[in-house]
Amino acid sequence: MPAKKRLTNIANCLCGSFISRNNDLDGHWAIGKLRSLADQYRQTTVVLDLLTSSAQPSSAQCSDVFERYCRLLATLAERSRIPFADINVARIVVDFAPPPWPRASYYKLQWGDQFTVTVTIEANGRAAGIARDAGYCRPHDAARKENLLIF
Repeated sequence: MPAKKRLTNIANCLCGSFISRNNDLDGHWAIGKLRSLADQYRQTTVVLDLLTSSAQPSSAQCSDVFERYCRLLATLAERSRIPFADINVARIVVDFAPPPWPRASYYKLQWGDQFTVTVTIEANGRAAGIARDAGYCRPHDAARKENLLIF
């Protein structure tokens, strides 16, 4: 399999896992928590660099996400026979104000606003593997969740 295809497969796996409702941060959906972080800093994007374990905007609460996705990246690289040391870019960008994504109409009050996730994986001497997906979310709201649990 060509190297670009392997990198794209890794990016697709990371993207699919990241956008999943199983992406948990302190018992809550990580994307909702990242949306709250972006809103707190009045930014529309959150950028996670898996190789340096850094986020923009910066937040200590992302450490669990970094740990989980760095392990997953290492596992996927090994299975794809790409040395982890060769990977020089592993970035996840969550955009909470993307251009409209062509999807069916939805109930905004229930689902929230659109967002996109872009995962970029680059390795020495190889073309980048890029994966994108979109979904809907609201900022994390602990009070709203408590109200939902009452019923």
